[in-house]
Amino acid sequence: MGLLIISGIIHVKQVWPEGRSDADTLTVELQSAKAFTFVNSAGSRRTTRAFDNGEIVSQNGRNEVIKQAANSAVRKVTIRLQGLDAPELHYQPKVDGSGGQGVVHPFRQSLGETSANALHAMLLAFAMPDIPCEVVTIVNTPSEVCDVFGRIVGNVVLHLGGARIDVNQRLLREGWALPGLYNSMSKAEIHAVLSDHAAARNNKRGLFSRKIVTDKLAPFDPQRRERKGPASFTPFSDLGPVNAPKFFRRQAEQHVRTAIGENVPANLRSFIATKATDIAIKTNDFLKLTGSVVGKKPRPEFKQLATFLGGDRYPPGPELVFWENDAKLVKAGTNTEIKTW
Repeated sequence: MGLLIISGIIHVKQVWPEGRSDADTLTVELQSAKAFTFVNSAGSRRTTRAFDNGEIVSQNGRNEVIKQAANSAVRKVTIRLQGLDAPELHYQPKVDGSGGQGVVHPFRQSLGETSANALHAMLLAFAMPDIPCEVVTIVNTPSEVCDVFGRIVGNVVLHLGGARIDVNQRLLREGWALPGLYNSMSKAEIHAVLSDHAAARNNKRGLFSRKIVTDKLAPFDPQRRERKGPASFTPFSDLGPVNAPKFFRRQAEQHVRTAIGENVPANLRSFIATKATDIAIKTNDFLKLTGSVVGKKPRPEFKQLATFLGGDRYPPGPELVFWENDAKLVKAGTNTEIKTW
């Protein structure tokens, strides 16, 4: 395994309430044509152009990795913070046939604003509008870097003087996000996430400072939608029970499909049971596995997600490891996989 390092800056104003970014996704502006460095297992470093003119091909179609507007020299990448899942600020389901019917909106979860505001306050405290950073991710091949949406999955590390501050770790330890565990993570990375989460929960920090994180299914309110951030926001003013965001996203999709007249199960557990790609394994069982835990085909130890929802209880995060759906990095406009750094 090797280490991919991406150098850039974070514009603080992108995060809600100034911007739209929530607490588990950030945009990093690349500051150099040589922003990507791959360090192999022997410690040898090299600049890589693997992502230039590259696209991710997945069940979600094609998504470019590096975004660059026409007539602009600015290049950006979207980072999905590895190991965590924050309450949704603006989740908009993609359902065929729902366009123009007025039922699809950027739906908002309870405490989505509070969590995003906490990240904004964290970054704002450094008194720098633009913060130098690195994105780091342990990978083997270029196709392992991104999720199905073309977002780079990794840890964002801020450079402040001689200090290095891991944003992922800070959010988890301060309790502003729940664990989001996937088979693409190493066991060491999963143990680190579980430790940070336990510190937040045991010390009643962030979302755990009140009894709001629950495994009982929270009601879905279709009227709770994204809204523009105010000049001044009061934390916990968007109070309500919080489930793992994955289940909120399934509720939103279920709502939209029902609203357009599809015959879908009214019970969320039954609805999830219809989704072939929703598969998981208990975290303790995953940590006992030997051999490769990645690949195009899920290992047989992974089961359909509804299997773990007995009694309609919905695990809030640390209990399950999810299978990450397949994504492949290709040259733009082709199906030729980019396999080398």
